[in-house]
Amino acid sequence: MARNLAELLHGGPVTAAEVERISDTLIFEPGRPGPKFLKFVILLVLASAIASFGLLGDSVAAVIGAMIVAPLMLPIMGLAFSISLGDRPRILNSLLVSLAGIAIAVVVGFLLTLPVAGLLHPQTIPQVMVRTAPHLLDLMAALATGVAGAFALARRDVSDTLPGVAIAVSLVPPLANVGILLAFGEPTLASGSLLLFITNYIAILLTGAAVFALMGFRQAATGPFDARARRQALAIALGGLLAITIPLAITSERLIVTNRITVHTAALAREWLRGSGYSVESVDGETADGSVRLLLAGSGSLPPVDRLEQRTRRVLAGRPLQVKVLQGSSFSLMPKRP
Repeated sequence: MARNLAELLHGGPVTAAEVERISDTLIFEPGRPGPKFLKFVILLVLASAIASFGLLGDSVAAVIGAMIVAPLMLPIMGLAFSISLGDRPRILNSLLVSLAGIAIAVVVGFLLTLPVAGLLHPQTIPQVMVRTAPHLLDLMAALATGVAGAFALARRDVSDTLPGVAIAVSLVPPLANVGILLAFGEPTLASGSLLLFITNYIAILLTGAAVFALMGFRQAATGPFDARARRQALAIALGGLLAITIPLAITSERLIVTNRITVHTAALAREWLRGSGYSVESVDGETADGSVRLLLAGSGSLPPVDRLEQRTRRVLAGRPLQVKVLQGSSFSLMPKRP
């Protein structure tokens, strides 16, 4: 039954030639750096530069372009493939290449940001800040991407989907973001971006290794099999997955609470403004000072402020509410705890 499943996933029996083809694609030259590694470094430096400038310029298109150019998925998938084969030398080789790639992307982001670090503020750049608070949905997306990536690499008839896989998972942008935020002197925010990368790295590694194993590449391989090396690698990856689940769950819970406060505050504010000449422009529940910021637009007299305080007291759960009017006036409310 396992053999039938493997052949179904692969589209036929896996041969030694197929194992060699995947190895040639994913595994780098051992020992001294060769042409393949040099090409990897050049493309990674370029992708990191594109990602850095795209993040600093808040350009979604540039960040997506960096994802397509970046070759960092190769050594990660190579590590997953080597784990499925139980090949210790290739496991170590792929691990070292991926670690070198991580260092390169962070350093490029750091060096390119230093000249402008005093001119920009990371908190005002959405593309930078969106990569500082990963949550469980990022993990789910990375797990699915790892499956898609291994499946596309293993089957030639779907290999044209690989650019889409590269866009679906975020590898170089969060690493460049780590360097950017370190250059800005924001180590806490940088740790959030690093967590996003580690989440993607571990998810791709585990699901990729599982897919390659299910397709039967180990059975077709002719090289030596080191069961202990495979067990150790999988145990480390699973331990890492469990470790990152805790901060991801905390971030997810905070996100749910913030979204609930934002939605309810907006609804109560619209009720409070009914019949007046004002409307709710936006509600920001994730401000740097922990307050909820309500932006209004309109003219005339505002309804009594104490009504807004009464309506939002329970919803805000002790958070201060800042109300700003586009006409220029503003005030703050510190609701009493129920």
